[in-house]
Amino acid sequence: MLAYELAVQNFAVAEHLLQLHELFRGLKGFEPKRNLSLAVCEELSLPTETALHHAKNEHLACSIKATVPLPSCLMADGGITFLLRQAVLVSCTALESFFWDVLRENALTVIRAKGRKADDTLKEITLTLDDYLSLEGYGDPDVRLQQIILNRFQRGTLYDLDKIDEIAGILNVKDFWTPVSAQTGIPTKELRTRLGNLIQRRNEITHRADRPDKQTKPEEIDSHGLRLMSYAWATAHVTTAKSVVAASSDVFKKAITQLQGILDAREEQKLARQTIRSMKDLDIELHNQAADEAQPPTPAP
Repeated sequence: MLAYELAVQNFAVAEHLLQLHELFRGLKGFEPKRNLSLAVCEELSLPTETALHHAKNEHLACSIKATVPLPSCLMADGGITFLLRQAVLVSCTALESFFWDVLRENALTVIRAKGRKADDTLKEITLTLDDYLSLEGYGDPDVRLQQIILNRFQRGTLYDLDKIDEIAGILNVKDFWTPVSAQTGIPTKELRTRLGNLIQRRNEITHRADRPDKQTKPEEIDSHGLRLMSYAWATAHVTTAKSVVAASSDVFKKAITQLQGILDAREEQKLARQTIRSMKDLDIELHNQAADEAQPPTPAP
């Protein structure tokens, strides 16, 4: 499932951002011993008196040419929280992209298998004049139908969890959260709460740059005047989103496999009918041929 492969790649970016946060956390400037500066200059093929800046934490020590200064945010208290916010944005994008992509990948199979019994969202697809004219070049009706679906379900945004439920319903998954909860090991209520919080936080970061509102308590505001964001909170919610996508992929794959089985059975029945029809036609032809051969020759006048 291509949708899942793309989601995994996106979540990898979010995880790298979390790793960078931990790598740079607590970074502070320091004055090293002279032999360290000399060793760095020698390693970088720099003059021995080249001005360097040095910083370290419990994980790393780095030396940078003074002409390319280390960003001040890396050493400020709470200055690298932007990495956590970026991880939230990326993981939420991975989450919503997965659900839209898996819908666009499989909606054609759903329509072909379910027909008039498909979800109302598919049955009520409408076309603009531009959509209709753009389809004239497709001779295959399945290709035309696929293009209609792709035009209708352009990648959207998950502003709440209702859209996930809607997409699951379209893909013929009626009890979506139960198997997802079972596979992730997280109760349904907690799953929905975490995903809802992740989506809400993404909206606040996107539309308000994560600035607090009137309801935000003073203790929930950091030294930069933004909402507090902890590594533990970001990690828990990113991990939850990734787990939900992995479980959802399995749930959708099972549902689509069942629908594809319906289509395969129909195709086998169609081929069987064609074979029977061909055999009947062959029997009729052989019967007529045998009848013609059995008739006595017509005497010459």
